[in-house]
Amino acid sequence: MRAARRFVPLVLALAVAVVPSIDATAAAQPNHQPQPDQQSDDRRLRILITNDDGWIGPGGSSTPLIVALRDALAADGHDVTVVAPATNQSGTGTMITYPTVDVANPEPRVWTVTGTPSDAVLIGLDAVFDGEPPDLVVSGINPGGNYSSIVNHSGTVAAAIIALENDVPAIAVSIGGTSPVAVKDRVAEYTSDVVAALARNARGRALLPEGLGLNINHPGTTSVAGTSLTRMDPNSYLRFGFTNTTGAPGQPGTYALTLGGPTGTPAPGSDWSALQAGKISITPINADLSASPRDLARLRFLERLTH
Repeated sequence: MRAARRFVPLVLALAVAVVPSIDATAAAQPNHQPQPDQQSDDRRLRILITNDDGWIGPGGSSTPLIVALRDALAADGHDVTVVAPATNQSGTGTMITYPTVDVANPEPRVWTVTGTPSDAVLIGLDAVFDGEPPDLVVSGINPGGNYSSIVNHSGTVAAAIIALENDVPAIAVSIGGTSPVAVKDRVAEYTSDVVAALARNARGRALLPEGLGLNINHPGTTSVAGTSLTRMDPNSYLRFGFTNTTGAPGQPGTYALTLGGPTGTPAPGSDWSALQAGKISITPINADLSASPRDLARLRFLERLTH
């Protein structure tokens, strides 16, 4: 897969033009119905759904957010298959299990994997879809925001990255706030609207430019102030650390993970900033971890080194 950084301006222009916003009136509608110009004009997509919280309980009863996402996409006429972890795999990032995982088919069109979100996507692409890749991978809906530098550790976003590495367009979806379950249906419907908008714009081609995906974060409120195309904030709304619970700091012992406050303040134009303003954030993402050309230029002196 070739890096697709050059396509970012195109995606930004595309999303500004076609991604719908949710206002309080639309969000309050009890039943999501495709608009007259929506599914009739859009092709039926083959979609793989995954997450990092798993598909747990009969019918996914213990993981209602992925069920809401599945139902919204299926209601809009898409061919949806769930391939998700069998247990909660939050925070596993792009970890891939070695050497084996177990795969089950607990109900029609639902597969579970005793591994990570990355494992689930790979099993989905290689086995469930049998080498005929889906049109789209959608990862989520995650109960908790995946924005700023937290993205680097997210299993939800990692699943999308694995799809991009395998040349499949991908979207990651997360809900912030304190009551993600309360808004799960409207966020699922919004996600399906985004998919429909991408399909209309694609006109039968790939949904997104090669190598690019979307990381969508909803603020978790019952009404939103619109949608913003953003970049990942370089700071973090959460600070990770470890504290020795059995002895002095810096000494052997049992260390427990601690979560601290932000490492900075939201940068203008960032995902964190949009969410703070009550907006939905959509950040174009890819699997390219290269630094910016400006940073590359600062390190040209290293090319003068010899053995």
